[in-house]
Amino acid sequence: MNDLEERVRSLAEPVLTRLGAELVEVQVRRGRTQLVRIVADQPGGITLDVCARVSAELSRMLDVDDPIPGRYTLEVTSPGLDRPLRTEADFRKHAGENVKVVLADGRHEEGTVEDVGSDRVRLARANGTVEVPFADIAKATLVLPW
Repeated sequence: MNDLEERVRSLAEPVLTRLGAELVEVQVRRGRTQLVRIVADQPGGITLDVCARVSAELSRMLDVDDPIPGRYTLEVTSPGLDRPLRTEADFRKHAGENVKVVLADGRHEEGTVEDVGSDRVRLARANGTVEVPFADIAKATLVLPW
């Protein structure tokens, strides 16, 4: 994560925490049309009202702090159904659900989250279990049931 994303994260996290939500991801895309995307969630799913409140408050904070040169668009959104799993807490939250994991070496693993440790996740598959170190995961997502 770059310095600008870290600065936006440091402004967004307290706002989300106060509203009972968690910060999932910060994206800053530079270019002619700059985009600051805040992906947030909360138990039961984040509401449009919470997204609007975060957007209004964070917009004011970004205007005061001014970490982003020039004009930008601020977007506060939910992670959606294909939410990436990045942290130990993400995997714990989805224990018992099917996930697809892409490893740094390009291999794929798919299975049900059976157990989560501080440095690895264990997936149950039809042919046994596999332990995947978090350090080896390039990308992980839920496998949607349809």
